[in-house]
Order: sequence, then structure tokens, then C-alpha cells
Amino acid sequence: MNTSEQALSNGAAGSKLRSQKPVLLVDSDFSSTVLISRIFRELGLLDDLVISVDCENALMRLNQPGQVKPTVILLDLKMPRMSALSFLKLLKEDERFQTIPVVILAESSCPDEVSACYGIGAAGYVIRSKDYGELRDKLKSVCAYWRLSRLPKL
Repeated sequence: MNTSEQALSNGAAGSKLRSQKPVLLVDSDFSSTVLISRIFRELGLLDDLVISVDCENALMRLNQPGQVKPTVILLDLKMPRMSALSFLKLLKEDERFQTIPVVILAESSCPDEVSACYGIGAAGYVIRSKDYGELRDKLKSVCAYWRLSRLPKL
């Protein structure tokens, strides 16, 4: 078993650990959230996944008293109402949330979009794959990386 697989196995080992490692998915596309939920189920991480249908809903969730802060936020770049870049900027300006890594999920590898996201504070920029296996491998790697990383107390 490699290090990534061990991190995922350890994360799925017990509900106590899972509840301490939530992943917030901010995505307005129903079919995309179903697909990502399916991948998380296959990885044994479905209990870790929290879904917000837009950036405003995600902000409300993050601001709820007693809410466990996510280990990582997976943020779709194309969002209705509040843009993903506006949401990212608000997070990085708020000291309560600025240390939460935000990984952008995008359809495009436009250099200007990539630069804008990193310029605001994104921790990563992942191009969504149309191939299920490739997308699964990408999400598995992202989750394993953040499970292995030492993060500041949130």
C-alpha cells in the first residue's frame, strides 16, 4: 500500500477521524456533485463530504457556530450568484478561514484563470477530467495530500 492509499485508509478507518476531516465541496452542478459523491463513496470518504450548492450557502455553513471547519474546500470555478473568485477572496481575507486550503475544480486551463486563482490564495487548481477514472485518481490524490499535510489548528 503506498502513502496516498494509507492516508485514505487511515482517514476512512473510523468515524471519529472522519468527522474531524470534512471536505467541503462547493458546486452548483447536480450531476457533478453526484459524480464526486460517487467517487468519495468509492474512496471510503463519503462521510467526510459536505456539499454546498453555491458560494453563499458555503459561507453561511462556514459561519455557523460550532461548525467543524473543513480540512480542504473543493471549489467549482463556475458558480452562480457569487463568483468562485469572490468567495475565495472573502475566505482569504477572513483570518478564521484563510488557512483552509481551497482547491479549484475547473473545466479550463486558461492561464489567466489559473493565475487569478493562485493570486487570490488558491492552494491548487485541478482540471476536471471527463474520464471517470482520471477524475477519481485526481480527487484521490488531492484528498490524500491534504490528509498527509500538517495543517494549522482551525
